[in-house]
Amino acid sequence: MNRAIVSAFACTLLAQNSAPVPVFEVASVKRSDPQELGGWVLIRPGGRLDVKNSVLTFIIQRVYGVRDFQVVDGPKWISDWQYRFNIQAKTSENVPNDQAKVMAQNLLADRFQLKLHRETRMLRVYSLTATKTGLKIKAAVDGQAPYGRGIENVSPGLIKGQATIADLIGVISRNVDRPVLNRTNFTDMFDFRLEWSSIEAAPEDPRAPLPIALREQLGLQLDAQRAPVEVLVIDHVSQPSQN
Repeated sequence: MNRAIVSAFACTLLAQNSAPVPVFEVASVKRSDPQELGGWVLIRPGGRLDVKNSVLTFIIQRVYGVRDFQVVDGPKWISDWQYRFNIQAKTSENVPNDQAKVMAQNLLADRFQLKLHRETRMLRVYSLTATKTGLKIKAAVDGQAPYGRGIENVSPGLIKGQATIADLIGVISRNVDRPVLNRTNFTDMFDFRLEWSSIEAAPEDPRAPLPIALREQLGLQLDAQRAPVEVLVIDHVSQPSQN
């Protein structure tokens, strides 16, 4: 091969491999006040990371888009309520949310020395299927949305809206102790209203537990199984220095 071509090819590879890592221009990481209440992890419009009073596992969940059971093998302090953090990070450029999440991931790698990898493990899951008697919800009709579009959290243990089964699973997963897999094969939009017993509402809540409510009100059932689930394995992490 011509030496000039080889040299040009090598320079191209070097340029590709040395592409700048997207990072925030300004970032502050501090331990939260022990008396501080409330908390969140938000990617603000324009590409700003706003973290208040949150444990590291929750921050990882939000910036990587995973659930709590998908973050494994980390030290106990990353989910210990005594180790909560406030993070403010921004850039002068207007960047989309997807890029801001990558910048947030790079921030965790830099300030917390976070190293992780993805792998698949067999976990306890719930399989969501239609009952033998079929769905009890109706497919959405164009131009009509009796409960409103999207999913509305009306109150603890009460949701309603117009959404897909996949969207509904997002809500169900936050109220059970394991991943929920969609085995219904339905992709349509449905109108639904779901009400179930919630400890947040009251310990003596008389409504049915979520699995029973799903079966009786929507015609959906949760079956306990084991299945392969992608997880984030923590290889290394350190507590950050104050700044």
